[in-house]
Amino acid sequence: MKARYWVLHYLAGLILFVLLLGHIFMMHFYKLIEKIGYGRDPLEWESVLERARNVTFSTLYILFLFFALFHGFYGLKNILIETDFGKRYEKIVVYIFWILGIFLFIFGTYTTIKAGGV
Repeated sequence: MKARYWVLHYLAGLILFVLLLGHIFMMHFYKLIEKIGYGRDPLEWESVLERARNVTFSTLYILFLFFALFHGFYGLKNILIETDFGKRYEKIVVYIFWILGIFLFIFGTYTTIKAGGV
């Protein structure tokens, strides 16, 4: 079972890498996008609102949140489990990370959906 979580951990890291490349390209190379006639400065308020109302972007933000939370908390849990403290309290650490991860995912998803005006 742990091997499956490791595969998911690596897969989440790969997906985060791809999403971050898209984010960097969109946020920092928008002048190239403007030259082909699409988009504008991504930091303008209208651009931010437009992305928040776009279902595709909202879905990508929620997916990004899911993969980032899983990748981060699973990696942090494994680091803590390798310490004496983590070995002693492994179940508590796992429960805390599950509760915190679920809370942050619900909060982030709610915020993303509300930002779109739904």
